[in-house]
Amino acid sequence: MKKENSTKPSEEMRWTQFYAEGYDQILAKTFPRETLWKFIERGILEDNDRHDALVYFGRHIRRSQFIEQVQQWGRVLKGMGLKPGDEMLIFCPTIPESIYVLLAANMVGVVAVLPNLSASPQALAECMSQCQVAFVYDGLEHLIAEPLSRNQFRHVVLMDVTRSMAMPLRMVAGTLNWLKTRKVRHRQTKYMSMDEAVSRFGHYEGELEAPNVEGQTVMVFSSGGTTVQGKAKQIGMSNEAMINMFRCALAFNLTGNPFREGTIAYCPLPLFVCTGFFVLVLAPLFRGMTTHLDPRLNQKQFTKSIMSIRPQITLVPGRFWQGFFHHVEELKAKGKRPDLSFFRFPIMGGEGCTPEALKHINDLMRDCCSPIALTSGYGLSETFSVATVDYQLNKYDKVYSKRAISVGYPFPGVRVGIFDEQGNELGYGQRGEIRILTPALTSGYLNNDELTRKLIHDGWVHSGDYGEMDEDGLVYVYGRMEYHVVGKDGTKAYLFDIANELRQDAAIKESVVCSIKGDFEHPHIVAHLLVQDENEETEEEIICRLDKHMTEWLPEGVRIEGYMLHHGLFEVSIVGKVDRNLYRKIMTGYRIPRDGQLLEVSFSKN
Repeated sequence: MKKENSTKPSEEMRWTQFYAEGYDQILAKTFPRETLWKFIERGILEDNDRHDALVYFGRHIRRSQFIEQVQQWGRVLKGMGLKPGDEMLIFCPTIPESIYVLLAANMVGVVAVLPNLSASPQALAECMSQCQVAFVYDGLEHLIAEPLSRNQFRHVVLMDVTRSMAMPLRMVAGTLNWLKTRKVRHRQTKYMSMDEAVSRFGHYEGELEAPNVEGQTVMVFSSGGTTVQGKAKQIGMSNEAMINMFRCALAFNLTGNPFREGTIAYCPLPLFVCTGFFVLVLAPLFRGMTTHLDPRLNQKQFTKSIMSIRPQITLVPGRFWQGFFHHVEELKAKGKRPDLSFFRFPIMGGEGCTPEALKHINDLMRDCCSPIALTSGYGLSETFSVATVDYQLNKYDKVYSKRAISVGYPFPGVRVGIFDEQGNELGYGQRGEIRILTPALTSGYLNNDELTRKLIHDGWVHSGDYGEMDEDGLVYVYGRMEYHVVGKDGTKAYLFDIANELRQDAAIKESVVCSIKGDFEHPHIVAHLLVQDENEETEEEIICRLDKHMTEWLPEGVRIEGYMLHHGLFEVSIVGKVDRNLYRKIMTGYRIPRDGQLLEVSFSKN
């Protein structure tokens, strides 16, 4: 008879031994029940303009200027007739104006909806169905031109990314931008530039600040990764939940003080990614730090910005860190070892990397005088940013023996447990679903009560991610539970396990395993494989060896039905993660061994 496990790591909370003294006192503090803007504004004022709030393409924006801009856009929103509880759309990358407008909406009680910039037109139309006003980046207006033309939108403000740039860049880029969008602005009187919006509606003289309504959704973020039937989920956040994340962060900050006054953050992530918004914008604003904004999320710009800005804190997926450290290696090969001593909190989040890649990165960080290893983190939009973080001062050596990297200990104020399919909490070293208990909890999915009920049970967030916890409380994330196939004997084969097994081959650097659907009864499992740069084997040799091994390794009735080899790097999405949706859509060009030959196979679309 199987002995029942009585150990509950979420109750033991062994990880608290690694917290700094006094963390519990901060968690026990009573915070004012107020809007997020009121809370943030108090932190901004405490800095007394000693440090810039933002730097954007050479323009330095003081904290006093930041407050003035938020108030100005608050007057614009009120002048447009928006009332507390009304919804408005912000469809724009992270530029100063999008931050001003977002916090202004919070100040006046208007619900700001921030959809995924790469969502389908249908999904975008659904998430903005109740919005009355839209602030839209003019370079993306064409993606939602049809719903914007509907009568529901009283006003559409076209936001350009040049408005806060320093001269002469603003003059050159701004003129080109004006010429590009003048046809759009003249379609109807409801389309206007930001300057026109201020001129027409910025003279409101009544009360600006709306009171906090406890538990009410005030911002709606979009999931950057997980979707339901291909649509990004719209995640509501209340003022209380977002301020509670600050409580957790302040307790965390007692260890090493990574959010230190006068230091620099660098934010290249889109605004709808709430982890980046909190860690790289809100927390620095509150703590007297300066954030450098750059909406260009690409490898070349990221590497260039790290070397020139030298930020203490930044956050991007693993792909960008790997690219950066490839550049570091190139410099070292030329005898130019870069000095990385400026790092205090370099974070890999959203998507990690392989244990082998992380070890290589941390060895380079130590060699280049970084005072800290690369920090892995894990969180959900539904928990407004951080759930776990592997922040360990003066410790470069991590656990590299598992098939996933550690994403760290639960954040102060957060509890994490691993559960089986029956809802029983598992012990240390056992794999199951990661569930999270947090004070920074979503108020629910927008217009989807059924999905909200599936997400939260007894206060626990069901992440849908498969992982484990070791005896110290370090959490390891393997992948999404929903992506699996079942063998003839009922054994589940998770696609992330298949990908990890393929990656053990010496010729393979990274792997993506997908289930693609088409005109066939069952989904087909295919493997996209990134070949090691130095590998000299033929495609036939690699695929035949892998297919033979996987045929023996997989459960009976499960097989990989197509392999595709890639060189260089996998393509990434708008948030910097490997674009798995792209690879799921590839139907042709696969190869499979059959009767001693390597045949090309393709699949039909629905």
